[in-house]
Amino acid sequence: MMMTSPSSSCSPDDRMICQSHDFQTMMQIFYLRLAYTTCSYACSPVELYGYVAVRDLLNPMRNYIFNRPRGDPFVVGHDGIIKMTGPKRGIRMEAHVLIEFDLKIIKKGGGEAEDDLQLIDCVASFSHRTSRHATANRRRIDGDCGAVDIMYALLDGAAEATVQVGISDLASLSQDNNGLRLRAAAFYTKQLSGQFDLFDGIVAAEASELSKTVVAVVKESHLLVALILSQTGGGTDRPIVQNCCTFPVQKHGNRVSVFKFGLATVEVKVTWSTLDIPQSRLGPNCFESEHMAAEGVEYDGD
Repeated sequence: MMMTSPSSSCSPDDRMICQSHDFQTMMQIFYLRLAYTTCSYACSPVELYGYVAVRDLLNPMRNYIFNRPRGDPFVVGHDGIIKMTGPKRGIRMEAHVLIEFDLKIIKKGGGEAEDDLQLIDCVASFSHRTSRHATANRRRIDGDCGAVDIMYALLDGAAEATVQVGISDLASLSQDNNGLRLRAAAFYTKQLSGQFDLFDGIVAAEASELSKTVVAVVKESHLLVALILSQTGGGTDRPIVQNCCTFPVQKHGNRVSVFKFGLATVEVKVTWSTLDIPQSRLGPNCFESEHMAAEGVEYDGD
């Protein structure tokens, strides 16, 4: 969200749209999926840990899209989907993007970390020249004892949207109900079909931020956020109400939508930022480190 606040150099036109900063070519990662495993020694269901991180032209440091320690592994379900924990910022794709994979599987019976199975340990390059605009691409990354599929798209002319979902007010429930379950998802409304799960779980009794998700949204389109609130109890979820709102893409600024569901008040905030960031705001050594990384030279930091 580095470029959220308009600057004095934005030069807005008659529609108050910034003319100084441009939309950028960005990469959107939709999901990671465990395609298969070849080792019979893996836990069932598979317990996965490690990291997947992106390095782009904007900043050579790791931008994690999955990062779980061995003490808190992700349990892969029947669909194979690996729940992403990022990215924490938008991914610029005006040059090759590198994605690092270091994923391990806990061996049956637990044991020590040195006994775990190396699923994937590699770096994959994704080219902006071979990816078509607003087209979903699936690529399989093969490893030592299995493979992971990554679904992604290149968006030519997009903004970074940081979507925050939070609870600002929650009513007390009867003893027959265990709590309230909130499901929140975002969707594209133009050019490309895509869904992003923002939150799916039981909401706490106190006001809190439930999730923060960064997505890329192409210019002249909207991001639609849908919410479903249900009561839990008796082994089933009983839907109470659902609602949605749309957020038109912007280069700067933010917008908050408030949903009063009776038993809960849900706030959705979308903060917009262009990745047209001046070098001076990234620091004097950022692009030097980036060049060194591209040339295979070691440098300090993650």
